[in-house]
Amino acid sequence: MTSKTLRTSGWLAVVAVLILTGGCGTLLAQTEDVQGLRIKELHTPPAASPFVLDAQNPKIEGLTFLPPESMSAVDRTLVEANENEIVQRAERQGFSLSASASGSEGWGYEQAICPAFPQHVILEYSRGNRQGDITLFSVVIPRGEGHVRVIPARRRGYSLSTPVASNDLTINDFNHIVLEEGLRAPWSAHRTTKALAERPAFGNADWLTLGLCYSALASGHVRAALQAENPAQETYPLAIPAQLRVSGHGEAEVWFADATPEARSMEWQLRFAGDGRLLKVRHVKSNLLQPVPVKGQILDVPSIAGKR
Repeated sequence: MTSKTLRTSGWLAVVAVLILTGGCGTLLAQTEDVQGLRIKELHTPPAASPFVLDAQNPKIEGLTFLPPESMSAVDRTLVEANENEIVQRAERQGFSLSASASGSEGWGYEQAICPAFPQHVILEYSRGNRQGDITLFSVVIPRGEGHVRVIPARRRGYSLSTPVASNDLTINDFNHIVLEEGLRAPWSAHRTTKALAERPAFGNADWLTLGLCYSALASGHVRAALQAENPAQETYPLAIPAQLRVSGHGEAEVWFADATPEARSMEWQLRFAGDGRLLKVRHVKSNLLQPVPVKGQILDVPSIAGKR
């Protein structure tokens, strides 16, 4: 191509032709005739993410929890078949469930229904003596091949010295469950950003559902704050709604605030690699203002003002 001096007026003419023609076919012909330039149409590359980015806003606030009597017969049979393994693995973590163990009474469990993990049964075992004194751990039973997993959450109301919500063992268990579910292929270093943009690692799996399933493994009942569809649904305090944040390198961060009633407000941040691996979890106290009920007699303010 012959080198030519391009004046500002020439660029203005090219932009004007592009706007008027609504495409680049006519633009190419006119610019080559007028300016002797070859114009190439630029397309914005799709953003890479392990999740589908054009999905609708999530509607699920929290997982469904079922007591044993409400579980399906198939799931109850699976729990009974793995009872011995559950007891053995729980005792290795310091939880005595066997009938012969001292202090084994008072344990109960319920099933956490995770739509993203249909090939696993998730149970939450708990025992509490009084308010704030609760011991909690989760059990994950595969429906097919695999072993039972026991994930400790709290002992006597307190988390472990290394918070279970963010330690490497819990993250590793979650990543293996995801692989067993077939939600993503095994990690491969040669997967490119372009390939991940065309086919997200998690397919159609909902990002908030995965986040809530992780929180059920590590913390028990969690209810996320969602974006209100209308002003009437907004409540005080104004908890920040669940969000999916995507970086330019293809990583994604699932963020949601725990809006469980009568519970300490906490924030969850789960960072995923472009290929779907969970890399890091932050579980911290929320800085949002929380209403605190004050005991006492309710005063009739208008009547007091009228007596003045």
